[in-house]
Amino acid sequence: MNSRQCFHVFVSRIEDLPTPTKKLSPESTPTVFFTGFEPAQVQQYIKKLYVLGGEVAECARKCSHLVANKVTRTVKFLTAMSIVKHIVTPEWLEESWKTHKFVDEQNFMLRDAEAEVLFSFSLEESLKRAHAAPLFKGKYFYITPGICPSLITMKAIVECAGGRVLSKQPSFRKIMEHKQNKVQLHRPHRRTKRSGDAGYGISLGWFDT
Repeated sequence: MNSRQCFHVFVSRIEDLPTPTKKLSPESTPTVFFTGFEPAQVQQYIKKLYVLGGEVAECARKCSHLVANKVTRTVKFLTAMSIVKHIVTPEWLEESWKTHKFVDEQNFMLRDAEAEVLFSFSLEESLKRAHAAPLFKGKYFYITPGICPSLITMKAIVECAGGRVLSKQPSFRKIMEHKQNKVQLHRPHRRTKRSGDAGYGISLGWFDT
């Protein structure tokens, strides 16, 4: 995977990080993303994570836990929710710190009723569906130049959800050949419309950075 597709977490100089007090097996080592926090707060969380034997995820594809206070449309949240096993609140890490070991995530799963009503979705159900089958599996996307967020960012979001990004705009014939796996064309606007000249749907979306 291209390293530019990884969304690196803010980490202090390596000499500032504490030495882990325990060595966990790879399968029981949480690899964590943090989103929606101030850098100073993230630093404190990272130090506790390292002492407990956890690791900061290099990128969304290697992430097992996402720590957040609320549902956000950040790149980290949108990429990680297609991959992670758990989306938890910071209380999960704080309780783990108190008990000197990583505690069960079930009592610390993120719940954000306001966002779920606003965006008309269930976070719990979305995670279940993502675990059962990637949202964009079998879907092809062409991303137009000038999109915001950037092509690299959108490509990572699509690919983490199982989709494929085309390197060049497909012809009308190609779109018809793949009618079952409709090509989505994303542009930096906030509405959906119909392309009169080509006859295919254009999905238009926007995200917070």
